[in-house]
Amino acid sequence: MTSLRLRAEPLTHEAFAPYGDVIETEGAKHFSINAGTIERFHDLAQVELGGEGRPLISIAACNQATTLPCPVPFVERHPLGSQAFIPLDDTPLVVVVAPAGDEVAPESLRAFVSNGRQGVNYRRGVWHLPLIALEQGQRMLIVDRGGSGDNCEEHHFRDTEIVLTLPG
Repeated sequence: MTSLRLRAEPLTHEAFAPYGDVIETEGAKHFSINAGTIERFHDLAQVELGGEGRPLISIAACNQATTLPCPVPFVERHPLGSQAFIPLDDTPLVVVVAPAGDEVAPESLRAFVSNGRQGVNYRRGVWHLPLIALEQGQRMLIVDRGGSGDNCEEHHFRDTEIVLTLPG
């Protein structure tokens, strides 16, 4: 078995662009609404819905925090729709991604750590590690696809041990 150490890097729009959108207000288009009482940060991510899907909006709350370093035994993808995670607490989010495609190589994985106020929107078909929360109780708004069809596929890394770490 080979071994791969995957170090998370800061989450930026440019670095994450091949995998989806970074969702944050800093630098985003915005305008006032409701007679100037609200600032709307507009069109922060592209929601993709394949087939006869419909948008789902959910909230996830972490029952158990992930301690890093941690293993990356598998990744998943959603071929029928995008999937967004938007933090509701000011807690960093760690994501692991690989390009969309039929196969995923361990060497193609990249890891990112948010500043605690950034969310992500995985493009349809992008491989990613399931949700990682660094604090118990951490909450995230989820926007993804509901409807018929198999919208979750997994790829297990059987011949490579991958360990995720934070920078530093």
